[in-house]
Amino acid sequence: MKDVNEYRLTRQVSVRQLRNWLAVRDDSAKQKTIELIEHRFTNRYVKHLHLIDSGFLKMAISCLTIETLESFKQGRKDTNGKSRKMFNDFFETEKICFPGFAGISGDFYENVRCGILHQAETTNGWRIVKSGPLLNETGKVINAKKFVEALDNSIRNYVAQLNAEDWNTPIWKHALMKLEDICDNCNVKTL
Repeated sequence: MKDVNEYRLTRQVSVRQLRNWLAVRDDSAKQKTIELIEHRFTNRYVKHLHLIDSGFLKMAISCLTIETLESFKQGRKDTNGKSRKMFNDFFETEKICFPGFAGISGDFYENVRCGILHQAETTNGWRIVKSGPLLNETGKVINAKKFVEALDNSIRNYVAQLNAEDWNTPIWKHALMKLEDICDNCNVKTL
């Protein structure tokens, strides 16, 4: 069986390399760790979001991205049983990028996130479009293109904050917990 440290997190980075950076915690390790985090968000989500024409698919992947980003910000291993809270917390802390969403986070979670991921459609009259304002709360309309742009900005802000903070701050402690969980998820568990 393959040693977990040999598993690749990206084409260039193995679990062993990441764990070495986390042990060293110097400026070089910090920069490489930030690049890894940014790479995961960019190459798994963001670059694809900008290429997708379907507003519905943009929103589905955006919802996955929000939970992932928030799990980094909170240092959560997973979001099982916590997804609603993750969206509430995300929209509360991202008010600048997502104006108006904090007040409707429960409605968004239930009818957009859960509707798309569990029913393959939005529910309760919510619509996804590709033009107009980011949010039309009274009309229950979300512009998927602008939503992706706002999410991209949230990710950039998170990366900038990681760059600005040192290893001992809460943002880094949470990111490190999430990264260690990612490494642990590479282990093959026997049933």
